[in-house]
Amino acid sequence: MFKNVLPVILLNYINSFQNAPKLMIKLSSGLFAAVSLYIIVVFTSCLTPRKIDKWTAAHYGTTVNTRIKNNDYITIKASNTGDIVSVSEKRKFKLIPALIYWQWEYGTNTKINQAVPTNYFNTTILPYANIKKLKDKLNGQKLELSVNNVPAVFSVVDKGWVVYLLLWYVGNEHIYIDPEKQDMEIGYRLLKDNVETKKGTITVANRNKAVEVKVFHSTKKTYWACLDQYNANIQAMSKEAIDKLIIEISSQVNP
Repeated sequence: MFKNVLPVILLNYINSFQNAPKLMIKLSSGLFAAVSLYIIVVFTSCLTPRKIDKWTAAHYGTTVNTRIKNNDYITIKASNTGDIVSVSEKRKFKLIPALIYWQWEYGTNTKINQAVPTNYFNTTILPYANIKKLKDKLNGQKLELSVNNVPAVFSVVDKGWVVYLLLWYVGNEHIYIDPEKQDMEIGYRLLKDNVETKKGTITVANRNKAVEVKVFHSTKKTYWACLDQYNANIQAMSKEAIDKLIIEISSQVNP
């Protein structure tokens, strides 16, 4: 965040400060005051909800709708979640502005429209179910799936600290993207001649992991890469849900 605001003369040491474990820089009293003031001001302009929503829209499009496709033996149900691709809000701002010690943590929480993962789920399970010959295992029954819960929240966090030692300081800062700890939950019903024969819930562990913005790397591009991995993880989790479903229904006595 620093390199977009500070003068060019400060760029080199700020880039190092952003992700390096530790460094020491001699500061004049004037520069000390300038950096302190800058830290306060910059928190109101970097990693804002509007900026993160703009990055998300650039990746998925400004609007999104659930596009459900069914086949002759699988029906998928999903709630209407509107067409706004994401909604972001500020995280609780934490700042310790002590005389010789500064510590901060701020950022945003972004909820992606559930239509995004639902569409990936839909387009993944239909061909995968055919590959796994799920229709044969249903023995003439119909399968109804409901997307109950799916990971869809990311936090973009900036946290760090600075200790001032007379005309020197030691500091550390890092930016990372942290997904929520929400598993995928898919409800299912088996029906024979419109009569329910079995129902249950399939739970698949969340595969998304926190990603740290590396030194000299763009936060925006890292966020986009994180969304690409998120899409791939939703597809992998969808396949795992079908595998677990097959195990459950294989123990069922033919109705």
